[in-house]
Amino acid sequence: VLMWLDLLFQGCMDVVQSEQVSKPVRVFCTVLISLVFLIGIVSLFLLTFVIEGQSFLRRVAFLLLELGITGYYVRFLKTVMRGSKGEKK
Repeated sequence: VLMWLDLLFQGCMDVVQSEQVSKPVRVFCTVLISLVFLIGIVSLFLLTFVIEGQSFLRRVAFLLLELGITGYYVRFLKTVMRGSKGEKK
């Protein structure tokens, strides 16, 4: 199951960055990827700060994962925005 999800996720990211795919399909894939990232970011935020009974080391690990996912999401958005700006020219 994990292999199929990874394949689907990578395929969506390739579709978003491709200029040969229609704009509605790219927008749909961007929304799908954004939804997955935002669910991951919010879940790790909840694990880090809301749930009680976690050790300090575990909270730091969740915070580092959250920061890594947020950084990757920002990089993805920059790539998408760079592609859409190049499309307008």
